[in-house]
Amino acid sequence: MLHYDTVVIAYVLAFFNPALRSLRCIEDASQLPGVNRFLDVDAVCRSTLSDANALFDPDLLQPLVADLRARLPNLKQQDPDLAHLLDQVRVVDGSFFRLAADVDWAVRANNQYLDRPGIGTCRLNCQLCLRTGVPEGVTVNGADGVGEGTAAAAFVTPAPDTPAPDAGGGPQIYLFDSGVVSFAYLGAILAAGSHFLCNLSATVKFTVERDNPLTDADRAAGVVGDRMGRLTGSDTRTPPDAAVREVIVSYTARDGTTKTLRLLTDLLDLPARVVAELYRHRWQVELFFRWLKCHAHFRHLTSHSRNGVTLAFHVAVIACLLMCLRTQRPLSLYGYNLLSMVAAGLGDLDDVLPILERRERERQLDRERRARKRAAAAAKTRA
Repeated sequence: MLHYDTVVIAYVLAFFNPALRSLRCIEDASQLPGVNRFLDVDAVCRSTLSDANALFDPDLLQPLVADLRARLPNLKQQDPDLAHLLDQVRVVDGSFFRLAADVDWAVRANNQYLDRPGIGTCRLNCQLCLRTGVPEGVTVNGADGVGEGTAAAAFVTPAPDTPAPDAGGGPQIYLFDSGVVSFAYLGAILAAGSHFLCNLSATVKFTVERDNPLTDADRAAGVVGDRMGRLTGSDTRTPPDAAVREVIVSYTARDGTTKTLRLLTDLLDLPARVVAELYRHRWQVELFFRWLKCHAHFRHLTSHSRNGVTLAFHVAVIACLLMCLRTQRPLSLYGYNLLSMVAAGLGDLDDVLPILERRERERQLDRERRARKRAAAAAKTRA
């Protein structure tokens, strides 16, 4: 008999081995001594694992995810201006992943990540805790007509009456880009007693009621406009009835041209420069998706069912949490590679942690050297 904990362990071990990307490969590996020592069966049969993908409820893993998340340390060096905010920030986004087969519930659409048009894909909706840099929750959508805004609204929870600052309690700040924006989503956040900060597309109308003066620090941060007002709806869409704020930020695009970004928030009292700096952290969820696809080799999924795909993503979240918990560091390629060797029986944590510490210290010194070079180049240009 195949129990749920055995399935999770098998998938976690497969997560740390890029060669194990099919049910048949997992079955073969489960019979090897280095893997089988973690299991309570002689082999994880491919057909039984396929049945488990369709039957086991991924929501049963939520208490395990919550327990691991509660044990995580503060993994990041925080900007002093944002330190009191980062515990509250939840970054929300979605990304497409390829399926092993073209199935009825999957999305059939062109995407830059896909090898060819028409292949089966699904969208992973993810909410990331900015303090820890790891996911708090995931859901999966396919060809069901559920947009990113609707999917993101499912993550919104009422702010607790008694905040617990050390645990990131109190009102949350939901951070997302224009692809997730919907009036219903904004309304759900406000109704929960929380806040939002998002990128606003040019098509969304904003009625200006007054301009806020900019400080020298705001201008130095690239802020070119800070205006109070309200969203303007249409005959078919009703915006939230709340005072909001539009912060316009100038930036240099990759092609060297100067562009502007419209930011919308109900955080009315924060300095404009802090609003701009806070939004830059939205890229953390993009970096997580990139890490999952490129560094963790999570390019395609082994299951054809929606339930199995959701289970696989929950296991990926558990594996990421375990990485951060065991290494006491944010996700990294070096940590993944070294823990993959531990999972393969080539060493233990006492062997790999000193190596990881040395490698991460080298990376930090390299980042500092590059930062000094950029600062020197910028000073030379200004001179």
